[in-house]
Amino acid sequence: MRKVTRFTALFMASVLLLSGCQGSQGGSDSGNTGTSQAAASGQESTGVKDTLTIALHEEPPSMSPVDNDSLATIYINLLTNNLLFKIDPETLEIKPDLCESYEQVSDTEYLFKLREGVKFHHGKELDAEDVVASIENAKEYPASSPYTGEIASVEALDKYQVKMTLVEPYSNLLYDLAYHFNYILPKDLLESGHDFAAEPVGTGPYKFVSWQRGSQITLEKFDDYWDETEMPTIKTIIWKLIPEGTSRTLALETGEVDVIYQVETADVERLKANPDVHVEEKTSVENFYMPLNTAVAPFDDVNLRQAINCAIDRDAIIFGALNGYGTPSYSAVPMGYEGSWEGNANHFDLEKAQEYLEAWGGDPASVDLVILCRTDENTRVATVIQDNLSKIGINVTIEQVDTPSWHARRASGDYIAGVTSWSPSNCFTYLVRYDSSKAESIPGSLVDPQTDELIAEMKRTMDPDARVEVMHEIVDRVNELVPHISLWQGQYFRAWDSKLEGIVISGTGYVRFHTAKWTE
Repeated sequence: MRKVTRFTALFMASVLLLSGCQGSQGGSDSGNTGTSQAAASGQESTGVKDTLTIALHEEPPSMSPVDNDSLATIYINLLTNNLLFKIDPETLEIKPDLCESYEQVSDTEYLFKLREGVKFHHGKELDAEDVVASIENAKEYPASSPYTGEIASVEALDKYQVKMTLVEPYSNLLYDLAYHFNYILPKDLLESGHDFAAEPVGTGPYKFVSWQRGSQITLEKFDDYWDETEMPTIKTIIWKLIPEGTSRTLALETGEVDVIYQVETADVERLKANPDVHVEEKTSVENFYMPLNTAVAPFDDVNLRQAINCAIDRDAIIFGALNGYGTPSYSAVPMGYEGSWEGNANHFDLEKAQEYLEAWGGDPASVDLVILCRTDENTRVATVIQDNLSKIGINVTIEQVDTPSWHARRASGDYIAGVTSWSPSNCFTYLVRYDSSKAESIPGSLVDPQTDELIAEMKRTMDPDARVEVMHEIVDRVNELVPHISLWQGQYFRAWDSKLEGIVISGTGYVRFHTAKWTE
């Protein structure tokens, strides 16, 4: 067991980025996996295993790719859907996906040539009208606005060519088109009102079969998948919901599951010692943080927020809740990106916390900080925070919720704080979340005109070096306002049966499962 030091984590993240840096449909509650008895047991008649069962720590609140930001949903959508562009999991750089090629005609005009012969799961061939309908649909959702708002218009020039016109010159368009809100969906199903939240339909390597809520989600290989170079070899993927960490570990050890998506840090060394298990460790750009509802008193006061920030001991979290795995995080953006920066960031300092409390002027005993937690790990972290804040007289209540409740409460503004994380592919995308428009989908998010002006400048700055300077100004400002408390950057631990190969983990935490195969 070892602690990943700050230097080690930053060095490894830098190496990651520099070395070459992401049919049939069933009812959602049918309880029928739609697979044969042989597939259900994970065996074909030849005796070769053709099922992959993955332990998932939280259930998606919805399958829709456009109106929620749940990581559990993204895990599923990565297998069922495609985008115009994708993030290379090893390099975090942009690569074509459904887009075969593109041309930037001017500062505000782009032409995209689509791949021909791509089919959706229900049999329709992908064409330019599907792209137009998908982008226009995404623009209807507040949560999608940071990733579609720069697109003034999108039109089909012919069957396979799409033209996008931007509001103004914009430096992050291709990354936005690789973001999950912009998955390409079939126009006919969008127009017919198909419920993508219950039944995803895309062009991905796996198609949806069933969702037994509270239990499992079943996907099946899509035989007409367009990318023959990455055609899956495993017929069925089952996502099995196991919220408790040690139970996931036992499930892998006993063969109930083949993969643990999120390994309990307390079990890392135990699994590493098991010759039948492969443990993959990856330095992440994922930032774990505690958002505060800045629209609710007294958390609308920056001095109180800074007092809380200074009173939290990140090292205590890492050693007390994470078994020593992780590196402290203090800034509004994680380290490891081009543009990462710690300007104006406060560190653990109880004396400074007291100074901020005095500047706030209220009674700490009157503050009731309720932290929403979705996982065992979240709860352990919140317990450390509870102890930290007791030292400056602030009371902390820990409330355990499931993932759908977490998203529902944040969307309605019914929250004070929580433990969560985010890991986009670049610094630009991370910083856009601080724009005031975010408060439309998550009430209580930062609303600050000065930050908005800087983000607008970042969007229009095409020169990379100049853009990084603006990013630093944004980080300076957000660290001054501290709308959320950055806590730690973690190591990813994914574990699987040692007979599996071909699984690829990204520094953003996403995993490519469609290339997995059994070696015997």
